[in-house]
Amino acid sequence: MIKEIIQKELVEIYFQPIVSIRTKKVYAFEALTRCVYKGEFIPPNVLFDLSKKENLIIELDELTRKKAIEKFSEYYYKDRDLVLFLNFESTMINKYEEIKNRNRFVEKIFNLKIPPQNFVLEIKEDEITNTKALKKFCSTYKELGFSIALDDFGTGSSTFDRINLIRPDIIKIDRSLFTDIKTNQINKEIVKAISKMSHNLGIRVLGEGVEDEHAICLGLKSTINLFQGFYFAKPTSQINDDDINTIVKKIITIGKDFKARNIAGINKKREVISKYDLIANEMFSKINSLEHSHKILEDEFYKHQDIEAIYLIDSQSSKQINDTMVSENINDKFKPTKCGDEHYLKEYYYITLESKQGIFLSPKYISYATGNICKTFAKRFSLGNKSCILCLDIVVEGK
Repeated sequence: MIKEIIQKELVEIYFQPIVSIRTKKVYAFEALTRCVYKGEFIPPNVLFDLSKKENLIIELDELTRKKAIEKFSEYYYKDRDLVLFLNFESTMINKYEEIKNRNRFVEKIFNLKIPPQNFVLEIKEDEITNTKALKKFCSTYKELGFSIALDDFGTGSSTFDRINLIRPDIIKIDRSLFTDIKTNQINKEIVKAISKMSHNLGIRVLGEGVEDEHAICLGLKSTINLFQGFYFAKPTSQINDDDINTIVKKIITIGKDFKARNIAGINKKREVISKYDLIANEMFSKINSLEHSHKILEDEFYKHQDIEAIYLIDSQSSKQINDTMVSENINDKFKPTKCGDEHYLKEYYYITLESKQGIFLSPKYISYATGNICKTFAKRFSLGNKSCILCLDIVVEGK
């Protein structure tokens, strides 16, 4: 069956658009393999697994790449900024030294007069065991002008040390990290961390498999600009001008949604600051001396179920005044800070101290104490000739 599929070139290439929100256009296509044999659809993973068993993986890989390049040429001649993402079988890279002279796809590109700069070679580095071959593969094609993308990054066995080895141009964050990202704080933080690291290293980031506005807006907030997923378009055999116009409309819509969310977020932050500013003022108005502060704050603590912890810091020494008041439902392994503990390297200390308003509100974080998603509100107060900072750990979402 596989031999017949290859000989008769029974595979078809589908393209899935990759969009750039910043430029409001389709930036690239990813080439995906589809096959129908005798009326039956054969999933790509099954197709490639069968070709490996028949020792025909190289032939199938070359066929799909050849057909993808031929199909792409039709689109390239209409838009010479368009880019094509080509997948490379990991088996091919592991055996690169054996097949390095079989650069038929490079010859095809040159014959069609398409610059290598319009191609991105995708690799799944966690499936590649031959690091010497991997490094040689990447350096060879980068010298020719091709870009290299790490696919499915952030899951499986992908390791950060491979970034130093491969020096990719693009990192594709795996679709699984965008699943339920609205409620999954861990995935949210992983996406933000990968994006920040990549941008600091001069690597472009692509959010893969995005299916809803929230995932895209979070990606945009994390400085991700390139996206691929069902929200914009499913893989298809042909992409016409109407399809492109539909995608552009979606890009414009998501841009408006992103701006609206940011403005709403700013207003929400102002509301939170205003609310806890009043609460902090009310608490501190009852404190006449630091000696009695702990008892007063303890009484106030139990009036507010949304406050997980309260602690007071001496502005001058950066040391804590009294022990932390904390929720009863804390992790047994967590040790709350105590009287005399240092806070001089904590943002809620030095930013509050330096800010003109004397107020600080942290981003969301997962509390060590309870696992709740929290923010820390801090405000500077004066008590006689003494300056101190009141900190409130606020529960934003329960665990």
